[in-house]
Amino acid sequence: MSAEKHLTLRERIRHELVRMIVSGELPAGAAIDEKKLVERLSTSRTPFREAIGTLEREGLIEIRPYRGFFVRQLSRKDVEDLYDLRETLEAMAARRAVERASDGDIDRLSSMLDRAVQALRSDDMAAYAAEDRRFHEFIAELSDNHALVDTLSRLALQIQMCRVIANRSRDFAERAADERDRILGAFRQRDAGLAARLMAEHIADVRQSVMAQLMAEAG
Repeated sequence: MSAEKHLTLRERIRHELVRMIVSGELPAGAAIDEKKLVERLSTSRTPFREAIGTLEREGLIEIRPYRGFFVRQLSRKDVEDLYDLRETLEAMAARRAVERASDGDIDRLSSMLDRAVQALRSDDMAAYAAEDRRFHEFIAELSDNHALVDTLSRLALQIQMCRVIANRSRDFAERAADERDRILGAFRQRDAGLAARLMAEHIADVRQSVMAQLMAEAG
């Protein structure tokens, strides 16, 4: 039985809304047509609004009094704040993970990157982004710092939105794949300091790509 069958109705609605937002079907800043989506998802207003409330807390949706629900439009300040924190946390995670990772863990990271490159070559950017996310999440898990993992988990959807924005640039996606390979190399060398530095540089590069895309879209 698939994991999705165990989800509650609210969780399934949330999952579908996230998919629509990340895919661009519901673009940043767009109004959410509650009546249309309730009908499309074959649900009722109560679980739909429960899912909307969850996504508001997770930073993907804004609820505007008397106006309705909107996909959150990240500002440059939002991105700067998010990536200041992400750079610090993920560099720390990489440093700690190198010290704790087994050879099998490193092989698992390598497999994730292999699948990411295959997806990139196939122009499957959704699969590429998914492997990128798994790579970073697994490094955080390997850090064995529960507060760090919990903080990144609460930021995960905002990070995912930014990941999609950054990956609109094929040049960046190619460059990011190389950067992650170098991070993996630091793991294989068991060089915690190098892994932390390369991770910080990688996250800084993601920030720059997201900012460039937002500026271009602003005209």
